[in-house]
Amino acid sequence: MHKFFTSSFDASIYLQQPDQNAGRDEMLEVGKLYYGSTKDIARTLIKFDTGSIKSEITSIGTGSWQTYLVLRSANSEEIPLEYSIFANAVSQSWTMGTGTKFDNITSDGVSWKYRNGIAAWQDNVTAGTAVFVAGTTGSANAEGGTWFITGSATQSFSNEPDDIRMNVTNIMHQWVSGSLKNNGFIVRHSIDVENDELDYGVVKFFSKETNTIYEPKLELVWDDSSFSTGSLTPVTGSAQDEYKVVVSNLKNQYVTNTKVKIRLKGRDMYPLKTFGTTFSYDQVKYLPSGSAQYQIEDYITEEVIFPFGDYTKVSCDSTSNYFIMDLSTLPINRTYRLKIKIIESGITTIVDDKYIFEIVS
Repeated sequence: MHKFFTSSFDASIYLQQPDQNAGRDEMLEVGKLYYGSTKDIARTLIKFDTGSIKSEITSIGTGSWQTYLVLRSANSEEIPLEYSIFANAVSQSWTMGTGTKFDNITSDGVSWKYRNGIAAWQDNVTAGTAVFVAGTTGSANAEGGTWFITGSATQSFSNEPDDIRMNVTNIMHQWVSGSLKNNGFIVRHSIDVENDELDYGVVKFFSKETNTIYEPKLELVWDDSSFSTGSLTPVTGSAQDEYKVVVSNLKNQYVTNTKVKIRLKGRDMYPLKTFGTTFSYDQVKYLPSGSAQYQIEDYITEEVIFPFGDYTKVSCDSTSNYFIMDLSTLPINRTYRLKIKIIESGITTIVDDKYIFEIVS
């Protein structure tokens, strides 16, 4: 199962605009670059409401779950082929503010120097060097945010797209348990990278102010599959040659904020002729445990929303195979495409029979 939660607050902060707030910008930035001999650093702060996420995790129970920070890139500039991005839990509260980097110039929210336009990130600074609260760190002068040392997350890139899908499960565990207060994430380069003399360009991401579907998200995933076949019989042969996978109850439209159980069955392509009262093609056979997964894609952009994998396994009950889709966190008024993957003896078959549906309000 995959479920998305959108950000509540976000803002970027800049070394060369130390008092300026950019809470209403449509872009978030993480970078380190030089203008001549002048160095600029950009970091991003993002906060999610973990209350609703904690409720979902509680309903999952003791099963294993993972969380990912998902940021969609937009017009990044002069980034290297290889680099790493880090995320930490922010150690102090901050205010998003209403400013932008270029148009609405204001200092009414978080900036490089201030948490909320008034209070400094760290007041205990002696001779330009900060004395951090135990368990926290930041820049040497404590500007640019402060963060907890424990639970750092990272994602490395090597000549690949700069979208972020970073595993932040360790941080989320600490927020959910209450061992750390949720002040959001700070997303940044490492201190070593920020202090060297190389140029790393600027990675840009859509913010919560974007007019697209790509606002920052937390993705919660877990294995919700179960398997009990009852009196059903298994398919035989291969999905390529001997049986067909049929989705039996997919509708053209679904209302948002609903969960739907999608049923599928295996059906012999060439059933043996028998004399009886039932149609051979209607006989339901089950796909073996672990052999089938589903994938949801955006029909227009072809972006994969729920990928094939451990968190999209197909289940089974005494009626047929099935899986459950939670539509509550998918964008409305968009069309989606369903695909099925069958894995048998190392051979993969993709079932793409143009299963299309729309989510409406």
